[in-house]
Amino acid sequence: MYLRAVVFDAHGGPEVLHEAELPDPRPGPDDVIVRVRYTSLNRIDTLVRRGYPGIKVRLPHVLGSDVFGVVEEVGNNVTHLREGQEVILSPVHGCGHCEYCLSGRENMCRLWSMLGFHEDGSYAELVRAPARVALPASGSPEELGALPLSLLTAYRALVSLGNVSRGMDVLIWGATGGLGTMAVQIAKAYGARVIATTRSREKEWVLKQAGADLIVNTSEEDAVSRVMEFTDGRGVDLVIDYVVGTTLDRSLEALAVGGTIVVLGYLGGAVKELNWNRFYLKHARVVGTHTGSPWEMARALRLYEGDLVRPIITRRLGLSQAAEAHRLMEEGLTVGKVSMRVDLG
Repeated sequence: MYLRAVVFDAHGGPEVLHEAELPDPRPGPDDVIVRVRYTSLNRIDTLVRRGYPGIKVRLPHVLGSDVFGVVEEVGNNVTHLREGQEVILSPVHGCGHCEYCLSGRENMCRLWSMLGFHEDGSYAELVRAPARVALPASGSPEELGALPLSLLTAYRALVSLGNVSRGMDVLIWGATGGLGTMAVQIAKAYGARVIATTRSREKEWVLKQAGADLIVNTSEEDAVSRVMEFTDGRGVDLVIDYVVGTTLDRSLEALAVGGTIVVLGYLGGAVKELNWNRFYLKHARVVGTHTGSPWEMARALRLYEGDLVRPIITRRLGLSQAAEAHRLMEEGLTVGKVSMRVDLG
């Protein structure tokens, strides 16, 4: 049997994405096969498509880390899921046997793997994953399909590592995308005040919708000056920084004494300037991470179930239009999340 998927056979621009037939995945004894109904676009999709430094993918490759769908088949050892059950998939898993996996930290496993990155993902009618990462979910199929990676990553950064809590001030750089708008909502759900930045006046509206307390347009005003004004010169307790190249030194400058910076990536390239004195003079803590564990995904999902967060979906496309979705993101024409309904065939 064969499924339909959107794949690429060589790295390149959005034009390398095309529909293809692939063999149906078969479950191992501890696996689940999910029929994908909705997925969404993440920045990592475009990076992997172009060729991610240090990571080789097997070609043809199927992108996509977000899954909402229905259980199609389970392995012989799986007893907690049933066919026809609606689930989302936590996008990251480990080997399942090492000290990290056995202590609930699968994202730190030496053999960690992410859907659509190290293995075939959700740009397809069917996807295979370890059954332990499948979480029963109810709600809007479209929202659930746009939720997993941004919710998991933001939750780990803010809650697991940043210890966000009521009364804290949080700075989030470049917050108009799916991850940023989710981070704003999580910080607000925990009672923090949020300063969110953007370089585009046209995108400020999505930060208002997410609930940011202060929006700083960095193309028109100095972010650190606005932070210090907003916090009465104290600085912020927590910074979420996935730009890094042009922002890490500013993050340290905006940080309060004893504050934390969580680094999630380096979309701004290599660090160009850094005042190392600020690290020890401010007793700063800088923590790196990429994604979270299935355990964190289960806890984060409670925020959605409690109506405290939801993906801000601003474009709705079919998976057959994946190349167009990639083009829009790379041209800076997206905010929030781009939802994609599986419509292949």
